[in-house]
Amino acid sequence: MISNNTLTAPTARQPVKTLREKAATSFNAALAAVLVAGLEEALAAGDHPRAINLINRGFAEGSPQLGCDLLCRAMAVVGTARTWTVQLAPLTKVETRSAP
Repeated sequence: MISNNTLTAPTARQPVKTLREKAATSFNAALAAVLVAGLEEALAAGDHPRAINLINRGFAEGSPQLGCDLLCRAMAVVGTARTWTVQLAPLTKVETRSAP
């Protein structure tokens, strides 16, 4: 006997984040909020060395995207005519040992 009931496709579930991923997301959001607030204050005060320091921290402690977002914000406020010198954090070099 054939039933007229229709089968529904299972709904796609989002992968569950691990505790480490949740912590990283939370940390990055908090860091971004602090750096953006500090950058806004520095730009409003005309404190460009502090603004550059905050942008550098965005790259070094946050992510390349955060650093770029901060730099773009600074350029939008101050203008592209200003020369911005930012320093990227050096890559961590992993030393490998050769077998004896």
